[in-house]
Amino acid sequence: MPPTVVHAALGVILAAAALGAAFDRRAAVVAGAAGAAPDLDALLGLLAVPGGLPVPESTHGAVLHTLFIPGLAAAVLYADARRDRLVAERLGAAGVRLAWVAVVVYAAAGIGLDLLNVATANPFWPLHDQFYAFVGSIVFSNQELFAQSYVQFGTEGYAVYVGQQGGTAEFFIPSPFNPVRGPNGNSERIVDIVESGWQLLVLAAAPLVGWLAAHSDAASRTTASPADGGGSEAASSSEADPVPTDD
Repeated sequence: MPPTVVHAALGVILAAAALGAAFDRRAAVVAGAAGAAPDLDALLGLLAVPGGLPVPESTHGAVLHTLFIPGLAAAVLYADARRDRLVAERLGAAGVRLAWVAVVVYAAAGIGLDLLNVATANPFWPLHDQFYAFVGSIVFSNQELFAQSYVQFGTEGYAVYVGQQGGTAEFFIPSPFNPVRGPNGNSERIVDIVESGWQLLVLAAAPLVGWLAAHSDAASRTTASPADGGGSEAASSSEADPVPTDD
């Protein structure tokens, strides 16, 4: 799986793109946390010890990587906007917008980044216990014209292969907390920071993109001065529409 910091960095980039000049430190923290949050399911595997809670040992990539979580959050936000607006009253318009951004970041940067590569995710757990890795290519050539390898039909013509890896009983994703299935013993525990060049690029780009977004409209967020025409327009408006009096 891509390291957690890469998920967080991609979340910051997505939030900066969505919020523009409204992007600030709070948005960066919320987006980074939303992108990294799904990887917390690696900790849940520690509960699957002899005599512990009845949870599957292979929780990493499943319990918090299910699309039902951002789906439920989006449904709550949408229903609240249509009816009670309790979230809007508590968080304000800016807070609601940030909440929507966090939902998108959770789904795209937190789950999608694992689902759309060899890292795999279990997007419909627990209703459908299956890890998927949507990997492949789409090409045009002078021989095959159009070719893709994301969806492959089986020999009988109806079976579709979309990167199924097995369920939690068969497939296991290691983590620093659970490097191997079963008793750990002296197994090596590795905390990855970056694993490839593109991950390093995402990690390095996040603070720059965030800074650029936050300062993209700095001039319009400052109070207009008379030299800019703001004061003169206000004055002319006041002169053109005098306040009526009793006289």
